[in-house]
Amino acid sequence: MFAVFRSLLLIARHQYLNGSDATDLLDCFLVGLRFDAIPIGYALLPLSVVLSLAPSDALGQRGFRQGVATYAATIVTVALSVEVIGACFFLHFGYRLNWLAIAHWGHFRESAVYIWHAYPVWLLAVLVVVAFLVFRRIFHRIFWRAAVASQPVRWPPRAILAAVTVGLCVVACRGGMDRRPLEQNNAYFTNNRVINQLTMNNLFTVFHAARSNINPVLEEKDLYSFPPTARAADVAAGMLAQPGQTFLGDPANPLWRRSDTDSPRKNYNVVVILMEGMAGKAVGALGHNPSQTPCFDTLCKEGIFFDRMYAVGSRTSRGVVGTLCGHPDLSGLSVLKQDLAQGKFLTLPSIFHSRGYRTLFVYGGDPGFDNMQGFLAKGGVDQFYTEMDMGSPEQVGNWGVPDEMIFNKAHEAFQALGEQKFFAFLLTVSNHPPFEIPHGRVETIPGDSEEVKSLNAYRYADWALGRFFDQARKAPYFKNTIFVLVSDHGRYLDQARLVDVPGYRIPGLIYAPDILAPRRVHTVASQTDLAATILGLLGGTYEHCFLGRDVLSIEERQGFAVLHDEDRFALVRGDSALVLSPKNETTLFRLANDSMELVHIGQDNKQDAEVMKMQLLSYYQMALHLYLTCAYRQPETSNLLFKGDNLSPSNTH
Repeated sequence: MFAVFRSLLLIARHQYLNGSDATDLLDCFLVGLRFDAIPIGYALLPLSVVLSLAPSDALGQRGFRQGVATYAATIVTVALSVEVIGACFFLHFGYRLNWLAIAHWGHFRESAVYIWHAYPVWLLAVLVVVAFLVFRRIFHRIFWRAAVASQPVRWPPRAILAAVTVGLCVVACRGGMDRRPLEQNNAYFTNNRVINQLTMNNLFTVFHAARSNINPVLEEKDLYSFPPTARAADVAAGMLAQPGQTFLGDPANPLWRRSDTDSPRKNYNVVVILMEGMAGKAVGALGHNPSQTPCFDTLCKEGIFFDRMYAVGSRTSRGVVGTLCGHPDLSGLSVLKQDLAQGKFLTLPSIFHSRGYRTLFVYGGDPGFDNMQGFLAKGGVDQFYTEMDMGSPEQVGNWGVPDEMIFNKAHEAFQALGEQKFFAFLLTVSNHPPFEIPHGRVETIPGDSEEVKSLNAYRYADWALGRFFDQARKAPYFKNTIFVLVSDHGRYLDQARLVDVPGYRIPGLIYAPDILAPRRVHTVASQTDLAATILGLLGGTYEHCFLGRDVLSIEERQGFAVLHDEDRFALVRGDSALVLSPKNETTLFRLANDSMELVHIGQDNKQDAEVMKMQLLSYYQMALHLYLTCAYRQPETSNLLFKGDNLSPSNTH
């Protein structure tokens, strides 16, 4: 069963197998057999024990036979159901079932509604029941013929049989007879992500995700050879250092530093707009044609546009953490949902709250999704506006209210604040599957395919954004506000690549035409750089430990971005990208537009590759270390002084 589904998915994604040879495909099935053996071993282990130790008379009893047949049928039905669900998950996300599948169960309404509309759930439910009944009948007839019941195997042969069958199950549970049990990194024998993912087994990856969520450090420590913390701190500090900055020598947080902008503090309002899905080949500002985003493209010409910005990850939650916390987030569950981060994480809202700003979160969906409200409420946000504050229940779609209603509420809230300075975080939703948009707002492309729906969602999201700025320009707050617009993540990633670096490229824009002159910035940057860049624009002196820098204060060649794709990482520096696999194997690429040209790591490139690998591991090691030690926040002993402020250290964050 596992092999059949693996074959079908390889056929379905054959277009992503370019560059892979027959050896890779053979290894996919051979190594995949070991991954498949693990759930089979766990399923058969209790059955082997029961059948080996049960009294001989029990083997002929009807109730006992029915119980064994029911157990076997249940196991096979569960495996079949997981494979069907896993196939749908893989075709949508490009991964075997992982932490994301577990996390979405916590948001049953959104997930259930989307799945109900996207897949024939009722038919699958019927097929599951029919499959169970069929399997039970088959097992009952095959395994319990009259001859089996009338001639039971007796001791001592049964003792030998018990030892052999239980022993085989134990070997299967370990995935073989190697010194160490089979681990996820055994699947990474090629640079093709589709083959690596399909080598694994859905039941294995679900268990692995659950184990990693219990202990988030477990996965990284098992997969990567991180340097000692002291060494990692030195390397990361060197990566983050910039002019006008002083590291304060905090022993718990060696990245805590003071930045002096050499200019007076300015109390501009700040609005951060995290744009759902506003990336990919539909965005003209990224150099693509035809563009479905003319309004956003125009804004990019009038503001400070970062044309080499990268997302930290491939989920919205990653984008929230990267943008608001200057942190690359962690594998498995996002920092937003990790216990150690609740109320113990440095955030932009907390800094602005300490400066006397009113802080707002405006979101057109369920604020509990990914624990955004819980995290932000403890992270400095004063006021929340969500889907139920923006319209009647019938206006709430499967993924929230339309973007125009989000911007209407934000505009209304900003005007109501009057002279009160504010920081606001807006998160849009319309450019997200199932791509529900209101009728009559934009000229739509005819058709009902997912691609057409997606393009129309781009058009609507862009229209809503342009409409908001048309309203904002007429309002008093506009001339005193810095708007920061950035996509939450990349779009339509190439599944053939371990990390699709070009696919992580996103638009980043700082828009304040009455405050800042327009320019185009070619420095490599990340969402983690936005927090420090915003504070740099406001001037004064501030303290922080963001894992990013003020991009406007560094030389173009000094920029870098760390990308995180589940259990794989990449570092972009200049026109080079280093991809690191869970086997600690590095692959160096040269970037040109949307291509990734493989670079042979010979003597000329070996030193650069080793330096980039150390930087990548050190950077993430410090992100993980500061989270685990609850040190990614202002130290208790820090004197947080702002040049030109009237705030005392006691009432600042």
